[in-house]
Amino acid sequence: MRRIALILKRSEQQAVVLGERLSRFIKEDGRDVLLESSQADLAGRWGAATSDRIGDDADVFVVLGGDGTILRAASLLNAKTVPVLGVNLGRVGYMAEISPDEAESELRLLLDGSAELVKRMMLQVTLPDGRVTRVLNDVVIHWGARARLIDLGVRMGDSREIEVRADGLILCTPIGSSAYSYAANGPLVHPDIEAMLLTPICPYSGLLRTLAIPASMETELVLKRGEELTLTLDGHATVRLETGQSIRIVRSPLPFLMVKSRSRDYFDVLKEKLGLL
Repeated sequence: MRRIALILKRSEQQAVVLGERLSRFIKEDGRDVLLESSQADLAGRWGAATSDRIGDDADVFVVLGGDGTILRAASLLNAKTVPVLGVNLGRVGYMAEISPDEAESELRLLLDGSAELVKRMMLQVTLPDGRVTRVLNDVVIHWGARARLIDLGVRMGDSREIEVRADGLILCTPIGSSAYSYAANGPLVHPDIEAMLLTPICPYSGLLRTLAIPASMETELVLKRGEELTLTLDGHATVRLETGQSIRIVRSPLPFLMVKSRSRDYFDVLKEKLGLL
């Protein structure tokens, strides 16, 4: 673990201050600090290097922000699994479990090989043009402008196609079950369970409640009717869709590898962040 990438929310002053402190800690330990190319000003001040392909070049990701920053970090990963230490500076912090006070000690454990790592399932999405991408939380099909019903054909594995008429459809991972799917009355699913959830948004007919299917089962979505449709990936990347196009979704062969907090577990997070239990 030679090259440590700091992925931070640039507009959050607390992230910048903590990033500078961790940068000194990493360099004093004889390791290299990497930042995204868009943060060359910070790299100059901290004596760090920059990278256009930080997911390929880094051995570790230290993410300073909230769950949105974790999702951005996931989008930077390419063809290898990189351990991710998420430090929560946001409001929710469902995925970023480590507190700022724990950042140095948890990073020390990670670099020494003593941290507890957990694998979180990701989804692999094949877009209509053949491009393949991955998401950690969810894939959402919805109207881009006007609020109208859309018609989708959903085929899971070798089963017959089922119809969904709704304002939209969310496909999420267990870790993503606490996000948009939960707001759409979907269930919370423990992140150790590997499954894919399909949650309709304001359904009219067809699939009326969340359906959980095996993670290994490929799901194909065919757009039967609708104009100005949008596919949103993890809340930050959007793709315009047209009637007749299809999207294929299956469990990614590469998991998201996260440092697990030693001071709180999944149920503590549900109580602290979502006010449950």
